[in-house]
Amino acid sequence: MTKLAPAIAVLALVLAASAVEAREVWSRGEASLRLSGSVRDRLVVGGQTDADAFEDRLADPRCVRAADFDECPAFGVLGEDTVWQNLTRLRTRADGRLGEALEAVVVYDLELLAGELDTLESALASGLARDSFLGAEGNIGSEDDPRVRARHSLYRGYLQGEFGPVRAVVGRQRIAWGVGRLWNPIDRFNAIPPLAIEADESPGVDAVLLQWNFDGFTAAQVVYAAADRAVDARYALRLEGVAFDTDWSLMGGVFEQAPAVGLDVARNWGEAAVRLEAVWTNPKREVWRVGDLSPHEPGAFFQVVTSIDYQVDWGPGIYLLLEHFYNGNAEGFGSGRAGAALNRFEATGTPPDPALPAAAGPFVKASDTDRFAGSRVGGGARHQTGLQVGTDVTPELRGDLLGILDWNGPSTALTATFRYTPADWVELTLGGQWFIGSQKSEYGLARDLGFVLVDLFF
Repeated sequence: MTKLAPAIAVLALVLAASAVEAREVWSRGEASLRLSGSVRDRLVVGGQTDADAFEDRLADPRCVRAADFDECPAFGVLGEDTVWQNLTRLRTRADGRLGEALEAVVVYDLELLAGELDTLESALASGLARDSFLGAEGNIGSEDDPRVRARHSLYRGYLQGEFGPVRAVVGRQRIAWGVGRLWNPIDRFNAIPPLAIEADESPGVDAVLLQWNFDGFTAAQVVYAAADRAVDARYALRLEGVAFDTDWSLMGGVFEQAPAVGLDVARNWGEAAVRLEAVWTNPKREVWRVGDLSPHEPGAFFQVVTSIDYQVDWGPGIYLLLEHFYNGNAEGFGSGRAGAALNRFEATGTPPDPALPAAAGPFVKASDTDRFAGSRVGGGARHQTGLQVGTDVTPELRGDLLGILDWNGPSTALTATFRYTPADWVELTLGGQWFIGSQKSEYGLARDLGFVLVDLFF
């Protein structure tokens, strides 16, 4: 690891320094190969939880038994430490044309992480991350050093073919469904949280997509995303088209055994654009929430997004977005010291290892993806509203301000970003996030943070 990390950093700097355009490196007839890439450095400074300090307090019996887990003393240290975490990502992309009909895309990442990596938040995020079917990612070298880590991943890797009205895509790809700007509950493959620092980053999904274009506006898509266990597979059918100047789509599928149907519509309303996105889900798996006496199957639920945005013709122009999210999958907020963090855990009949002699089950473990009933868009608040304001201060500088209100906590999240693009090959983003609310709210446990993104393209 100690030898590999500097090598990755040096390679990233050398490629970034070239700052050249994507170029064609080979061609023969209708076949060609183009190479391009980028380097991103992401620095985040904010409050997180020391994993060792949290674990030291787990010796208390209240941190093992589900009956009184909400009073676990470990939650008293949440977000106490101000830490920094830096990521340098070297991304290379190869686009190959194999004639008029076939295209192959491979996007590969090498990442170097540094800083305080051994935090509770990092461990929970890793535990809730979806395992890919291809398994084309992992750490490089030893993980013994808690301050430096290197990893690799296949960001995109697919083969696409177009044969008349049929388009087929096989491999790790981006499947973006839904029309919401902040929330996309209908997107069961690649939904991105509204407060994601890297809002342009989607892990993609290992899937097979078939699309039949009936005409220029109407098409049908069939998607199958495999999983290690057949019951974890996701598959869906989507119809899309245009009617009465309105873009529409209908979706039906099964996601981790949870059948779901949904629709979305978008159209212009005067000078504004309005959108509606709604999905109904009927989970079939049993989950065991902390505080329940036994596992049970969650009830069916709706998730609905309504949205309107408008470009004000004043000065350089001001972008306004208002969006509301109703989440029938909201689990509510925990009590005691755990607060909103209670939803990150679930009950189990299996004793921890080692179990405390005085502890009696049910016990507690970190939550897995079954808890979210097939929908990755969730949280503890049933109603949230987002308001975004943005403007191009100059052709090179853009500023955006986003505020999200959790009506049920209540709590508030604020995000401000400034993006500066002095040239085609470089972009600098400076931002911050601030959170207001009690521990028993959607954003009350989050800690203020600042971040810097530097992108170099070649």
